[in-house]
Amino acid sequence: MDCSTTTAATTTINFTTLSSADGRRLRRMISNRESARRSRMRKQRHLEDLRSRVGRLRLENIAVAERIASISGRCVLVRRENEQLKSESAALCRRLSEIRQLLFLRQLDCLSSPPAFPSAASSRFGLSNEQILYNFIIILK
Repeated sequence: MDCSTTTAATTTINFTTLSSADGRRLRRMISNRESARRSRMRKQRHLEDLRSRVGRLRLENIAVAERIASISGRCVLVRRENEQLKSESAALCRRLSEIRQLLFLRQLDCLSSPPAFPSAASSRFGLSNEQILYNFIIILK
């Protein structure tokens, strides 16, 4: 029997023919049925809300997973580029060190050989003997 049919059928009962105890019991029964119906409706709405929320969260999870995959891919590319740049930097540092050593050896060669003119060694590189020695000390460090 449907709740609305039960409610309609019970409301047609003449409360005057019932005793006061029976009337209270009947009113309480009707009230309980209405309360149970409202409770079932609230529960159904809550369940629908939860299902809707689950759907939204699943879509959000998919979007977050896609973003993570994209960011992870970019991270791999950046790490590769970083390793390449570190390698290039190390090669350039070695090359710079070699050039400094070569320059220093040339400067030493100029100091050790007697210049044709008194200022030939210093004017050749634009450095004084003190500056050349200072550069030598820096290279040795």
